[in-house]
Amino acid sequence: MRAPIRRRLLQSSLISLALIDALLLASFVLNQWFDASFWQALGLAALLAMPLAMLLLPLVDTLLAGPDDGRNTAFSGDKIPGAGQ
Repeated sequence: MRAPIRRRLLQSSLISLALIDALLLASFVLNQWFDASFWQALGLAALLAMPLAMLLLPLVDTLLAGPDDGRNTAFSGDKIPGAGQ
């Protein structure tokens, strides 16, 4: 799998998991604190999760861009002088 496709898949899955987690947490809080039914709490949590998606996109981009610092260089095949002595 090529790197851009893999990164896009990783980004999509990370955003999906974060939004589902936020949706279920907000649904649980609304259900417990405000005595709403499960479906009402899930609907209200979905409305609250929509603006949260816009905040999660830059966060996920930052998380995925962090490990790529350019230090991984390809092996040129040359022998390293003094190695193995």
